[in-house]
Amino acid sequence: MIESANTEVNGFSSTKLPVDRDLIKSQRLLNMIEVVEVLHAPDGERTLWQMLVDAGADIDRIIFRDVDDLQAERAPALQFRVDTSKLKGFLVLEHAPGQHGLRILVQAEGTMVLKVVHAGVLLRDLATKIAHLIDDGTRRNEPASRVIVKE
Repeated sequence: MIESANTEVNGFSSTKLPVDRDLIKSQRLLNMIEVVEVLHAPDGERTLWQMLVDAGADIDRIIFRDVDDLQAERAPALQFRVDTSKLKGFLVLEHAPGQHGLRILVQAEGTMVLKVVHAGVLLRDLATKIAHLIDDGTRRNEPASRVIVKE
């Protein structure tokens, strides 16, 4: 079955991450994916996912940590490789267990250290905090989605 990763509903466009949601166990991870897909970037012209693509995120491969929501010792997370004048390395969004909101972590390329730069980030502040870390104004010509093939 082939489905487009870009959809339009009632005049709103949505760009989907290339992730097979049927294989994901964690509702918290599914919620994070939806936030990345629909949350608007501070410029109001793109979604958070489109901003990540402009920052060099690989539209064909998303790395994620899927965990059992009942296990508190591990948190679901999404990881994106980015390459901008602000950050070259990895940006990680992680559910913050025991806290409200998400954690934002970065790892500069060539280092082994994953550093928490923001903790307890509320959804209303998420796109702005990520933009400050990665958005250097670059717009890539590559679309933020591809056709996803489900077997």
